[in-house]
Amino acid sequence: MANIVVTGASRGLGFEFVRQLAKFSKTPNVFALCRNPQSAEKLQKLSSENSNIKIVKADMTDFESYKNVVSSIQGNINNGGINLLINNAGIMLKDTVNSVKYKSIIDSFEINAVAPLLFTKALLPLLKKADENAFPTNVGKSSVLNISAHLGSIEENTAGGYASYRLSKAAVNMATKCLAMELKPANIFVMALHPGWVKTDMGGEAAPLTAEASVNGMLTVLAKCEESHRGGLFTNKGKRIPW
Repeated sequence: MANIVVTGASRGLGFEFVRQLAKFSKTPNVFALCRNPQSAEKLQKLSSENSNIKIVKADMTDFESYKNVVSSIQGNINNGGINLLINNAGIMLKDTVNSVKYKSIIDSFEINAVAPLLFTKALLPLLKKADENAFPTNVGKSSVLNISAHLGSIEENTAGGYASYRLSKAAVNMATKCLAMELKPANIFVMALHPGWVKTDMGGEAAPLTAEASVNGMLTVLAKCEESHRGGLFTNKGKRIPW
């Protein structure tokens, strides 16, 4: 039976991940982490309709609180482990070289790059305890999926802009590679995915892709991934994105 953790679950892609994963018949617990559960009305409604969704209060930039978040999760799974962690929480600031500020860079790094690395570290004991047959992937007894972006690709940057966002996503790509290599001996699989330009609060109404289609694509890629995907960055259709 698979236990799953999703960060940034109150809206957008995080909410859609929770919605789709809760339908998976072998999922006793989908832990939906968000900063303000009381104001997450859509998530609260979804949880009331699906008994396997557990909402957990978690501010991903409050690194000292990770221990309590993990303890809360552990208290709901007895001696079980976590089969899938989706590090989804993030921000996107549309700054340029001329407008970027120190705080925007630091804020972007904290949530987009530091949090996925340190929260994976905090959850590592539970990732190591995962049931190898509980979640349908071809590699690893447990998996970590970092939501990144093609804007973090240095090679594909032909226009500039989104300075703090690009910097932080390039950093999470490196964090993904580091985690993938260091956790391989523990049979934990790590990769990064670009969700596409999605119609969410972050992506805007002009985006051509729905959250449902994006998440469905990413979960399909994850289910079909092979050893060659370890530590890499891919689109929601499975195409590798260069660094």
